[in-house]
Amino acid sequence: MAGGTATHDTGLTVEAYLLRWLDVKEASGLRPTTLRSYRQHVRTHLVPTIGHLRLGDLRHVHVEEALALVMRSTDSRRPPAGPATVQRVRATLRSALASAKRRRLVAFNAATDLELPKVTRPRVVPWDPAELGAFLDHVAADRLGALFDVMAATGLRRGEALGLRWTDLDIPRGVITVRQQVLQVEDGRQHPCPSCAQGHRGIAFGPPKTASGDHRLVDLDSATLDVLLEHRLRQDAEKALWADAYNDHGLVFAREDGTPVLPNHVTTRFAELTASAGLRRVRLHDLRHGQASLMLAAGVPIAVVSKRLGHSSITLTSDTYSHLLPGVGRDAAERAAALVPRRRDQDRDHRVTTSPVPGGSRRPRGRESTGQTVGPVGLEPTTRGLKVRCSAS
Repeated sequence: MAGGTATHDTGLTVEAYLLRWLDVKEASGLRPTTLRSYRQHVRTHLVPTIGHLRLGDLRHVHVEEALALVMRSTDSRRPPAGPATVQRVRATLRSALASAKRRRLVAFNAATDLELPKVTRPRVVPWDPAELGAFLDHVAADRLGALFDVMAATGLRRGEALGLRWTDLDIPRGVITVRQQVLQVEDGRQHPCPSCAQGHRGIAFGPPKTASGDHRLVDLDSATLDVLLEHRLRQDAEKALWADAYNDHGLVFAREDGTPVLPNHVTTRFAELTASAGLRRVRLHDLRHGQASLMLAAGVPIAVVSKRLGHSSITLTSDTYSHLLPGVGRDAAERAAALVPRRRDQDRDHRVTTSPVPGGSRRPRGRESTGQTVGPVGLEPTTRGLKVRCSAS
């Protein structure tokens, strides 16, 4: 090796290596959306900044300078990126260089141990119940109205809802089994479809985003079941109209001819309907957040919410939604304090509480009067010779 690079690859540039790495990743069957992100990071951010460097000459300072340029870009083709995007670009490069290190193309990974801007998780502020109800009423007659209704009531991700098949729905039990999702890809290739041999351009089918989200069960309320049954009747009418030309993939939410709906079209339509309803602008993904907030507000344990949403861990659920739990902090403080025995608590248990009675005297609350002298209560001064007798005596 020379300069940290294998001798037969001394002229290999970062650009040439990254493009080769992308080809390997594509051949490995990487998730289409992940591959799309990798390609975007490489072509938009990494190649223009460090692509000209020899792979063996790449150092930490080059990567840090490249990521700084990504954040303050003045190129109209590469608008400035935020801290979260910078972290993702760095993660792509780190993965690529890890492969290069395993192949002995570099001696170390120049994308590790960097000082990058801290990323703070944005606070989720979904629609409140009144806003959500107004939106669902507004879109009830829209072709995608049932889709939005189901997403709001189940917390399904966009791709999971579009990948839902009627065979995934157990109507008698009122349960959905999440088995696949629809992904939008932009590589121009035909991707195989589980329901037909032709495949589709721009659409791919894949498993849910996380392993914990695959084959998870999501219970439905009766109102959402009614929405789905009404939607089924409309879809059956479309099938009859298209007859043999209908491309039946068994999808619950499909285009008029039965083919999958493009995920980006759903997002665009959601924004249009939000504006026409005159509601506060939120993201389509916030319907999922709204379902979580409603469940937490109803007192559903966060572990149950995490499982319903298909999160990879309960920590992610807690970090994302803890601010939506009003009073949880106070309740936790009271519960923790109650576990610590204190002498003042014992004194309080033995304290006699008095209440006023007619005539200005005070009667011990919760005990019969015996005419005995009342002892000191709390910090009240002792009254010498004070006797309290029952008024009936």
